[in-house]
Amino acid sequence: MSTGTIFVVDDNGHNLTLLTSLLRDAGYEVRVANSGRRALTAIAANRPELILLDVNMPEMDGFQVCAALKRDPNTRDIPVIFLSALDDVHDKVSAFKAGGVDYVTKPFQIPEVLARVQAQLELSRARALLAQKNAELARKNEELSRAWLAADDLFSTLTDLLPGTTIADRYRLEAKIGAGGFAAVYRSVDLVSREAVAIKILRPRPGRTLEQRRRFELEGASILRVNHPNAVAVRDWGVTDTGVAYLAMELLEGRTLADELEQYSRLDLGRAAGVLGPVCEVLKEAHHAGVIHRDVKPANIILHRDGGREVVKVVDFGIAKLVDEVEVSEMTTFGRLLGTPLYMSPERLLGQPFDGRSDVYSVAVVLYQALTGRLPVEPRDKGLGATIMAIVSEPPGSLRAWRPDVPAEVEELVMRGLARRPADRPSIDEFARALTAIAARSSNASSLEAETRDAPLHISSAKRS
Repeated sequence: MSTGTIFVVDDNGHNLTLLTSLLRDAGYEVRVANSGRRALTAIAANRPELILLDVNMPEMDGFQVCAALKRDPNTRDIPVIFLSALDDVHDKVSAFKAGGVDYVTKPFQIPEVLARVQAQLELSRARALLAQKNAELARKNEELSRAWLAADDLFSTLTDLLPGTTIADRYRLEAKIGAGGFAAVYRSVDLVSREAVAIKILRPRPGRTLEQRRRFELEGASILRVNHPNAVAVRDWGVTDTGVAYLAMELLEGRTLADELEQYSRLDLGRAAGVLGPVCEVLKEAHHAGVIHRDVKPANIILHRDGGREVVKVVDFGIAKLVDEVEVSEMTTFGRLLGTPLYMSPERLLGQPFDGRSDVYSVAVVLYQALTGRLPVEPRDKGLGATIMAIVSEPPGSLRAWRPDVPAEVEELVMRGLARRPADRPSIDEFARALTAIAARSSNASSLEAETRDAPLHISSAKRS
């Protein structure tokens, strides 16, 4: 059985005979030509796996033959090994510039030629296999992309039709109050308690299996482990008989931190610390319960109005895990990335193991944005891939360069939170303590400034006699 097809091009009959004999003894199928033009014609008619090519030949030298092969899309990927008596560096450079992958000088050693042929064949076959797998991956990507688009259309249509229906024989959906790529939220009524609730309907994922559905039901319990006044209360969760996954939560009134940042661009230190402090406290509770949020960002921080007072609420706890999170390692397959990459830690973007310090990174990004009106690493025009590469490889911009009035200790805290290596970041407990202290000092400074501003002005003057 042939171990490969080799084409030998040499105008010397003795060399052709010798090379043909040793290659056939090694198990290769061998074809030959004694001129460059004959070789091009024969190779175009029947592609070999590898070409051994002499340099000095009449009509066309080996450099010209190799260049012609590389110009032709049908032959450009065939590896070419030069076999020549020319041993000058200039000749070797010319061979590689023409497209050769190796260069062996004459007189050659048979074991060397066989070893180089085998090595280049293995490399060529590996490249061909990789190209085949990439083509298959591209085909699957296209199929999955079409499936996602179809699911998007179906989900959009479904969510528009749901108001007026009842979920799980208990929750009547009244009005859609929000929608994103992975879920839609409805103002609803609990028909048992008669209380207003929010029902979040999770978007179905193409190809969801019974195992994934069971996983949703099991993972729902992790959300209930986060019991904190600044975490949105999840009352119920499940999957209906028709396969609709849902969460029943307390109904929040107010707007998101994203809305506030859109209006004001940036916040003063006291306000930023006042919002992010409770977020850290919630994350502390979650991490102690073994739950990582995975998607901390301004849109998931609600400034809830409760009887005239503001209560910071963190939403979407565990939602990433519940909907079978698509990590970066799978992103090329599914074309989706759950969680906003601009707020995701480098280890998650690289598909590496992560823990609660991933949430710390996200909090640091939000705090940086709240104070400066910018992100530590701005999105790249060249798309998601370039943005991800920037986040994992470039240092974040200086916070005080954009906000010089912010104390150095605040910048130090944020930059520690943005450390590329998780081990270099503070825990959420440390971050929370530092932020609480900063908020307290900022509040005291603001109170002192207000007292000074509002105090009556006393002007003393000497009595004139």
